[in-house]
Parts: sequence; structure tokens; C-alpha cells
Amino acid sequence: MSETPTQARALGKDGPTRVLCVYGSESGNAKRGLDRVVKKWKAAANGTFEIVDVITGNALAKRLGGGGQASAKNLEYIAQMCDVLILVTSSYGSGDPPSNMRELTGVLMHEASMKSDALTGVQHAVLGFGSSTYTTFQNIPRLSDKFLGECGSRRMVIRAEIDEHDENPGEEAEYHRWSTDVLRALQALPAASTPPVCEWSKPEGKIAELEGEDEDEATILGIPVVYAYSSAAFAVFASAAWYLQLV
Repeated sequence: MSETPTQARALGKDGPTRVLCVYGSESGNAKRGLDRVVKKWKAAANGTFEIVDVITGNALAKRLGGGGQASAKNLEYIAQMCDVLILVTSSYGSGDPPSNMRELTGVLMHEASMKSDALTGVQHAVLGFGSSTYTTFQNIPRLSDKFLGECGSRRMVIRAEIDEHDENPGEEAEYHRWSTDVLRALQALPAASTPPVCEWSKPEGKIAELEGEDEDEATILGIPVVYAYSSAAFAVFASAAWYLQLV
């Protein structure tokens, strides 16, 4: 009986690249987009890689433990279960994570803020869905890409950003470009120590930073403070709140 990929690595043997696919989706578009590429990748794997699971971000966070407040030791579980993490997500509301991605976003944000390197040895690729009618377009895909890199994971392809607002043939071309780039990388995966293909800010870097580990608890004068586009903007708002408390 042959060993599983995990057992083979424990015995010092080579095995197919293990790929974990994680998604966050409110309307279902991100999930459907992931399902399409997974089907394509599986057909072309030819033993070089295997999709070990397709799960929501919350389901992965649950495996890590801590209810969205995992330690670096917990986060290292990702490196134990996969070599590549594929993350496909949209944003929701005012740039929030989708409800089924919320806990994983919290874990990654917390660990990135602690300068964790728990994902060293992992490689990742991010596909974002969203609508440019919102000012926080692609917020969670961009933040996810940023947090993963800051936790030690290597960016193996440039992120794709799909705008659902436009029925633009170019969007389908970008989706195809991303899925093809990922497939090529999976078929000949470079070492995780190789420099990333680009910074997280490509193709775009505008983000609204999440404030606090539990944004529902972050308030000024009873008003929830979820995002701040820059520390300067937040400082102005905080100063105004302090002044109002004095008058």
C-alpha cells in the first residue's frame, strides 16, 4: 500500500504538490469561479499535484482552532497540510470579508500584525471577485494577498481581480490568464525560497485596512470604526472625537 503525500513527506519521499483551495463568497460567484478552475486543474494534474480540499475560509479557521484567534503554531497547520494555498474571495458590504471568510481573515490579519512567519514554505495565489461600483473594490482579496505574504508565504502568480460590474471580455481573459498561470506553476513549482513573482500591491494596491481583531468592538463615541484608509485619516477622526468629548 502506497503512502499518502503527507506520509511520504514524513518519510523523506517526494510526492505530488498538495494544493488547498479556500474560498469566501456571499453571492456564490467566487465559489463558482473556483469550481471552474479546480475542474480544469484536476484534468491537467497528471500526478504532479493534487487538490487536497476545497473549503471555506471559516472551515479552515475552524481546523486551526481558536475561533478566529489562532496562534502562529496553529497557523503552521496550513504548512503541514498543503504546499500551495489557493485563495478565491470577494469583499462584502463596506469591504468586509464574506461571512464564510471572516474568521480566516481575522487569523491572517492577527498573525501578520504579529510578524509571524508561520507560512514559510507555503506558496499562494489569490483570485479576487468584486464590483468597481464599490469604493472598497477588491479589498479582501488584496488584504488576503498582503497578509499571506507577510506571514511568510511566497506569491507564486500575480493576483487577478475580476470586476463583476462590467460585462467585459477582458475580465474573462484575465480569469483565464490567472488559472493558466497557476496551472503552469503547479506543474513545475519552484522552491518556496524563490523570491515572489511580485509584491501584493500588483495589479493594484489600494486597500482599506481592517481595524482591530474584532471590528464590531472597535468604536469611537459608540460608532463602529471598521476601516481607515491611512493612519493620518484615522488620527484626524480620533482627534475630532477627543475634542467632542471635551465640549
